[in-house]
Amino acid sequence: MPTPCVDLRCNAKHPKHIMPQGIRMARDSVLMALIAAIGLGIMMNGAVAAPYQQIAVFALLPPLASTLAIRIHHPATARLIGWCALVAGGLLIWAIAQSIELPSGVLAHPVWDDLSELGIDAPLSISVSPSSTRSAIPQLILPLCIFAAMLLLCQNLRSALLAWKVLAALGLAIFALSAVLELFFPDVTFFSQFEVGRGAFNGVFVNRNTTAAFLALAAFATTGWLFLPRDGTTRHSGISHINWQSVFLCALLFLLLIALLSTRSRAGATFALICLTLAIASIFALKPEKSGYEHYRRSNRIKAGLVLGAGATLFITFGETLISRMGAIFEDRRICVWRATWEIITERPFTGMGLGTFADVFPQFRNAECLGTQGVWLRAHNSYLEFLAGMGVIGGVLGMIALTVLVRSFLIGLRQRRSLQAIPILSLGALAFILLHSSVDFPLQIPGLAYYFAALTGAGCAISILPSARPAGT
Repeated sequence: MPTPCVDLRCNAKHPKHIMPQGIRMARDSVLMALIAAIGLGIMMNGAVAAPYQQIAVFALLPPLASTLAIRIHHPATARLIGWCALVAGGLLIWAIAQSIELPSGVLAHPVWDDLSELGIDAPLSISVSPSSTRSAIPQLILPLCIFAAMLLLCQNLRSALLAWKVLAALGLAIFALSAVLELFFPDVTFFSQFEVGRGAFNGVFVNRNTTAAFLALAAFATTGWLFLPRDGTTRHSGISHINWQSVFLCALLFLLLIALLSTRSRAGATFALICLTLAIASIFALKPEKSGYEHYRRSNRIKAGLVLGAGATLFITFGETLISRMGAIFEDRRICVWRATWEIITERPFTGMGLGTFADVFPQFRNAECLGTQGVWLRAHNSYLEFLAGMGVIGGVLGMIALTVLVRSFLIGLRQRRSLQAIPILSLGALAFILLHSSVDFPLQIPGLAYYFAALTGAGCAISILPSARPAGT
């Protein structure tokens, strides 16, 4: 019986599985174009405002459209893309249904009846602002399209690992650009109306919480690159045996974490450091054991303990400014916003108020005694509450389906990957970080950040679900 193939060297043993060079180069070009478009969106302040949001969408469309010509070769990939299409299609249909004119007022929002009583002729719809709902649809669907495109482009381990490395390199490049702007050009306005240097480490983003979220995802990607198996099998003694790539990546990862703490984002930095530390410790603790090597198992446990200690030390040593801001958590006015958002949900729990209508609806539910009368709240600072307020239970069910399928895919990778087990572990860590951060902020409501997370998650899923034996290269 042939030995199962668990790494890229098997392609050399099975020439029929090698992809023709022309097709491989074409797919790599599409992959690079897609990641470059994502990088452009990130660099333009996350493509959060016009005209940069539209520019990012137009840059994404060509590579996304190109992936439609790619055949699906693995049943696991087909199933995952099928689930992605189901969720994306369901969300798209429901968002459109919220924004169109209804034949009767059974599901329509009562505000349209109030307008009719005032003599104002207005079409009946579920959404309180159909134009806002339609404008928010691309931001909702595009990350799912990017996720599916990554699955199509990464149907062999070589492509999937290339995608992960390039995404990590993109994260490091954006970090380097941010550091240069902060150190040498603090007064410049970079794709926004605000100066780069405004106290905390903001980099190419205006909001330090968004910066922290991106740096955290870049740290997960860089850590994954660090734990990838080394190419080649030749061993040398002396200084030539030192893996200088690992040393370099470790140094960059350390600088990333220092910059992350420098953002002074309480939730972003704290959740990121906790999730990353636990993920790295889990890599050592769950590392496949070599039969009969008790010292090997003991060594991995020691390494896991050292990682936990290093994470705590890093937070205590460099997180002084972050710790000093922890005392203001319970005075945060976001709690008042969450209460008001919950009132919005309870008023129309099934249908919601319409995707992207939070800013239109919130003033009606705002508690002046709790929030005061100054300032405008455009987001709930809790993506779950805001999503339920807009899409209702229907959107919530579809979101839970997507989360369940995603976690299941990473757990499959955790069981079947050996040399690449770090990737599903870190993917789960990145997912846990985003889920935690989204409970107190809005990282995935920043288009560029959502695109990067979708691409990284797509690459992680591809590595997780690809067959362990004879990975196809066609």
